[in-house]
This record gives sequence, C-alpha cells and structure tokens, in this order.
Amino acid sequence: MEKNLLDTVDELRRMSEAELANVAEDGLTSRLRAQAGHARDKYRGLRPSNLGAFLADSEFIRYPTRLVLEFGEMGTHQFAHPEPDIRNPGGVMLYLRPILGKHPDYLVRAVSYMIPVINFGKIISDDHCLIYGAALLGLDVGAYYDAICELADFVGAEPAEHPAPVNPSQNPSTPTCGHNCHCAGQST
Repeated sequence: MEKNLLDTVDELRRMSEAELANVAEDGLTSRLRAQAGHARDKYRGLRPSNLGAFLADSEFIRYPTRLVLEFGEMGTHQFAHPEPDIRNPGGVMLYLRPILGKHPDYLVRAVSYMIPVINFGKIISDDHCLIYGAALLGLDVGAYYDAICELADFVGAEPAEHPAPVNPSQNPSTPTCGHNCHCAGQST
C-alpha cells in the first residue's frame, strides 16, 4: 500500500536536522548510482571512444562540458578540476592534467570521477565521486578507489594533508583522490 503524501510530509517535518540530512544523502546517493548505471547501460561502458558522446549527452551531463588538458586552477593534489566555461556561458571546462591526453584510459577514469561535481557542484563529496565512478565503470567501490589512487600516482598528484583510509573497500565513505582530495598521490 502506497503512503499518503501528506503522511510523508508530516514525517519529514518531525525529523531532526540530522535525520533530514540522512534522507537527503540517501536520496542523492541513490540518484547517483541510478544515473551512473543508466549511463553505463546506454553506452555499454564508458571508454575513450564514446567519451565525447557521453559528455554531450544532456541526459547525464547537466552542463555542456569540454575537456581542457591544462592545469587551470587545479590544486597540486588534484588530477582534474571543473570551472565555468569562459567561451560557453552556462558550460563547464574540466581541466585535466595534460599527461592524461596521452593516456585515454586514465582520462576516462578522471572524467568518470568528476561527473558528480560537474552535475551537482559543492554538495558533492569524494564519497559521491567514488560511488558514481564505480557504478559508471561497473566496478565495486574498492576497486574503483584503487584505480583512482593509481591515476593520482601516475599523474604525480601530491599527497593531501589527510592519510588514505586503511581499507577503502570496507569504508566507501572515506574521502579519496581528486576533488577535495585527501589521499592523492598516496601509494596503495
């Protein structure tokens, strides 16, 4: 039996801020997983050969996004960083470490990690990027975490202030490499 919408609204009004935050987090996480799974199904996996089509697909990318193989305003601990597109108002430039241009598989990993940041902005954490990227590439979160740390090591991202988690596969909510990075450049 479906719940009455008014009952749901009343339940939400009685929740504490922490409970509301959990409901919102669960909803965002579910949305990210579903969107990534749908994209993986539509594109039969994200690869260098279909990356351009994926980035142009407004079903999955909220803002027109172009890849820029330059450092831009990227921190030394990052491998990618989105900024407003100065040539296309309303669009995004995803700055990527220049070396990624010669390594398309690493480029795909970097882009897969950054899509939640492009789509949702500052509310996105490293956890969200891990969840989305893993689902998009059809990996479990631990394997994807390892792939992102390998990417960070490859591009020479400097370690951030915080150490890498002891076991990311058991704690997928631990921050990782890239946006707001906490372990980029750490050996795994």
